[in-house]
Order: sequence, then structure tokens, then C-alpha cells
Amino acid sequence: MRHVKKLSLFFLLFVAASLLHPGTGRGIIYIDINSPQTRKFYLALPAITALGQLPQGMTGEVEKTLAQDLIMADLFYLLERVKLPRQAAYITEENVDFKEWEDRGAEFLLSIGLKAEGDTISMEFRLFDAVQHIYIAGKRYKGSQGEVRVMAHRTIDEVIQQLTGERGIFQTKIAFVTDRTGNKEIALMDVDGRLVKAVTQNGSINISPAWHPDGRSLVYTCFQRRNPDLYQVFISTGSSVLLSAVPGLNAAPAWSPDGKSIALMMRGKGNTEIYLLNPQGKDPLQLTRSWDNKASPAWAPDGKQIAFVSDRSGNPQIYILDLATQKLRRLTYEGSYNCSPAWSPKGDKIAFARQEEKGFHIYTIRPDGTDVRRITKEGSNENPSWAPNGRHIAFTSRRGGSCTIYLMTADGGGPWKVTAVSESNETEPAWSPWLQ
Repeated sequence: MRHVKKLSLFFLLFVAASLLHPGTGRGIIYIDINSPQTRKFYLALPAITALGQLPQGMTGEVEKTLAQDLIMADLFYLLERVKLPRQAAYITEENVDFKEWEDRGAEFLLSIGLKAEGDTISMEFRLFDAVQHIYIAGKRYKGSQGEVRVMAHRTIDEVIQQLTGERGIFQTKIAFVTDRTGNKEIALMDVDGRLVKAVTQNGSINISPAWHPDGRSLVYTCFQRRNPDLYQVFISTGSSVLLSAVPGLNAAPAWSPDGKSIALMMRGKGNTEIYLLNPQGKDPLQLTRSWDNKASPAWAPDGKQIAFVSDRSGNPQIYILDLATQKLRRLTYEGSYNCSPAWSPKGDKIAFARQEEKGFHIYTIRPDGTDVRRITKEGSNENPSWAPNGRHIAFTSRRGGSCTIYLMTADGGGPWKVTAVSESNETEPAWSPWLQ
């Protein structure tokens, strides 16, 4: 938890992000990520320029982080370094030769400079449109030596913001369940799988993490009292609070978008039902009432509907409940087992897992039941969770060995493996909301 406190302090006090001239291209949307025909663009990322002496290995660490973020953004083809013009100096608006870069196939040019000043590292970038010969923007960040990866993530997020008009995802976090310690505990990691930090350390079974909309806490189910109870853990302090200990299930929690309710599955009269609790885990309100079992509630981003799983048709299918009218409609009709619905933050799609002959695969479907698409191709894949940009999805995958976490885009980009501890299982990813 000390790392989380330090990171927060870093953002509040030590990062000086200053715009280095708004370029003539500022305000232009270069890449429409909402278009069904979005293509990848050719981006040149020259070797990082060291503006003075740097700690050993820092340049390589930053370049690796930048390249991995750009690849997972799934918006660019990175031009091979051997095909790039030789540039001995940091490329700025004063010394850029647009024609030279355009002739090498670059559509965008991203130049990075690093400088050490005592224990402080400065990282700055310049972003250019190599086709229109426009300087787009640049920024400078300052932080400690141990936080250069954070600055690299911020750089790529800013590049994506400048080119698409929408925020990048690389300063968000992913919560997940891991058995690395021999118990099922909840941990956090960066989007690229780095900086894994424990959230729970109680030696029990902890499952189903779900973020509060403000990104400051998680709710989860824990068995440390020999009952699947509902807890809330606060990221900054690591302290946890027991919210609901009703005998039987207090499971699969999901915060409402306004943070005023928690949907979860609890024991009904011989079956499981969907309930709402207030933020303190009190005043249970039963939403569903029928003989079948219900599970895995997922809120629509407007808070007006909840998707969930029910076996009322004879096998698990996904249904949607309108909270105002109490009208229920069936969403999925194909497949013998559909589960784990996750509503896109943009509201346009619901991801879910469907069982097939050799395991499960991740699908997306529109809330009106149209446009059903299978997006995974290999392994057995479950537990989809959307990034706050509504474009990327994290999921659990078993591909011949233990379970690991992969990322991909909803239109089929990737997948990218982000956990790699072969002797353990990482499952149930929960992507955070925006944290900045």
C-alpha cells in the first residue's frame, strides 16, 4: 500500500506536466476510433534521445514501455527502426524534416527526450503529423527515477488524446484474483501487467473484485468467516470493511454507476436472486422473484438496466431487467451456456462468455440482441471486463496450462498476454474506471 500512497503523491506534487506549445494541429481529430472502418496508422518512434547522462538501463525501460503501450493501443503500425532517418538530436519543431519522415512511410512522428537532473527525471515528447507537415503538440513531465514508467504511460495517453480526442487507458489499473501465494487473493496491476501489488492478504478465498465508480475502493466476496461475505477494501490504506454477512451468498457484486447501490446475488427461497444494497451494505432490496437461479449482475452505464444470467430457459442465458418498469427481456438465445455479462462503458455492447465444444469464448452483443460477434479465437476464455474507453477488454484465458489474463480490443485487436507467472492462476480481471 505504500506504493499506492507514493503514486498518489507523485501525481499531486511531483509531476509537472507543461504544454510545450500547442501545435497548429491541436483540436483536430486525426483518428476516429468510433468509426467501424478505423485503420491503423504508421507511426515512427525514433530511439529515445538522452539529453545528458541517464541512469543505466533507463532508456531501454522507457522504450519498452512506450512500444508496448503503442502496440496495445491498436491504432498504429510501428515503423522498423532500421528504416528510419538517422537523427542524432531530439526532434523538435525547429529541426524536423517532414519530407524525410514522410518519404520513409511515417504518418505520425513521436520523438521522446529524457534528462536527469539529480534525482529528478524530465521526460518530454513532440508529436508531429508527417503527412500534413504539422507539429501537433508536446509535453514535459518530471518525476523521480522510479516513476519513469508512469511518465511513459502518461505520454502515450496524451498522444492518444491528441490524435483521437479520447483518453488513453494506460494510467488505469486492473484488479484480479491470483493464487500466487497459495491462497486466492486480490491484487492490482498496471495495464501492461507490471507493478503487481496485493490488495488483500488475509489467507482466505477472495473473489469477484468490482470497482467503485470513483476508483478508490473495491468490493469483493471473501470466505474468511466461512461464509461468502461482502467486503469493501480501500486502495489507499488497504483497510477493509465488512458490508454484508447474510448467511448464504453475498456474491458477484457490481457498483451502480452513481455509486449509490451495489447489485449482487444473494440466496432466495432455495435459489439465488439479484438484490440491491446501499453503499453501507444495508437495506437489501430484492429485484428478481422467480424459481430460477440468477447470477452476475452488470449495470448499464446509465444505471437504468441490469443484465444478469438466469437458467429459467433450462440453461444459463443472459437477460436484461429495466429497473423503472421491471420489464424483463431475454438477450441471448444461442449457445447452451452464456455467462459473465459486462456492459461497455459506452453502452453500445455487452461482452459475455459462451461455452463451446472446447471451452468458452468471449462474445459481444448489442443491448437489442443484434450483432453477435465472437472475438476470441484460441484457448478457453471467460470473465470479460471493459476498459473505461469502451474499446479494450480484459479477460481470463486458459491456453494449455494455468489461467492468465489477456487484453484485446472489441473489434479483434490483439490479444496481448499481461500476466505470465506460469505456476499460478490469474483470473477475474476488473478494469478500473478513470483514475485521473
